[in-house]
Amino acid sequence: MCFLGLGPGLIGIYGFFVEPLSREFGVGAAIINIGSVALLLVGSLAAPLAGRLADRLPIRRLLLIGVTVSMCALLAVSRAPSLWLALLGFLLFAAGLALYGPVVVNGLMVKLYPGREARALSVAAIGISVASVTLPPLLGLLLASYDWRSSLAILAVGALLLLWAVALKALPAGVVGSAAVDGAAGGGGFYRQRAFWLIGIAMALGLNVAVVLTVSYPLHFSVRGFSVAEAGWFLSIAGLSGLTGKLLLASLGDALRRHARWLAAGVILGQVAGLCLLLAAREHAFVVLAMMLTGFSTGAFLPMHAYLNSRHFDASVIGSVTGAQMPLFLPFGLIGAPLAGYVYDRTGSYDPVLLALAAVLVVAALLVCCLPHEDSR
Repeated sequence: MCFLGLGPGLIGIYGFFVEPLSREFGVGAAIINIGSVALLLVGSLAAPLAGRLADRLPIRRLLLIGVTVSMCALLAVSRAPSLWLALLGFLLFAAGLALYGPVVVNGLMVKLYPGREARALSVAAIGISVASVTLPPLLGLLLASYDWRSSLAILAVGALLLLWAVALKALPAGVVGSAAVDGAAGGGGFYRQRAFWLIGIAMALGLNVAVVLTVSYPLHFSVRGFSVAEAGWFLSIAGLSGLTGKLLLASLGDALRRHARWLAAGVILGQVAGLCLLLAAREHAFVVLAMMLTGFSTGAFLPMHAYLNSRHFDASVIGSVTGAQMPLFLPFGLIGAPLAGYVYDRTGSYDPVLLALAAVLVVAALLVCCLPHEDSR
């Protein structure tokens, strides 16, 4: 829970650094949004190796290496004298994140809790919701008192100390589960299964939409006339609603394991409804309602990648399968955030972006509906 909260959960506050970085280095939002592309690019390319390592090596060692590399990289970013050195540090952060992110953590959950994957994955993903509730207001307070450099440094040091303490106290030191045999993981047999591609592409579309939204929300609310503090609370409401969505999946996911594709499609379409409501919302009450619906559906969606994989692939290769799917995130991810920033720079609005993201989610829902019957592996 802590590792997902202070790993992928940190991505949710990236948007708060767009404006101060743009002002300090004299570039537009589209340039700053390249950082989110770098995160996706490095993470996707490193994920196959991270997945294979998670199936074979002591999990605690991987997590500690990843945390140390990532947080030291953020400290370096906080002292970077130029934009390009800041980008280089962010690339190093992304490389470390691959070793303590969803591929490794979710693979651990599937192996530790066979038959209870939905509950385990949902509870672990609650860390992202907790981070989305607590980090935006915390960062808002830090940015109100310090500059972006000091705020980032404080965040990095605190996360490093907390995650080291959790890893040493709570995680098993050895290899978790039976190691994947070379024929299953290294032979690439899962590449020939239709489920591998359908799950990979659908999750790539859905999760990249979530990444673009986290970058877009702060400026979208600013254009609509809301303050930074109000934007932070809107995101906190979405995070709290996401926690509810994960709890619902934890309660129903294992019972509905034979209908996982329909559950996933319904969750994705819930995000579409939330985005449409957000487009129409102008008053506080309707924005809150839209963020509640979007947050609830996004929260339930985040554990779906490993959950759907667990319905179609053996637990011994779950890390390898999930890692091998991550490069599928690249095509949309490479253009999503920069294109969103470009649209904003040209139009002064994120409304066209939200409409396009809703259409992408409809495509993801259709792909999930095309999955073969669960457990037909």
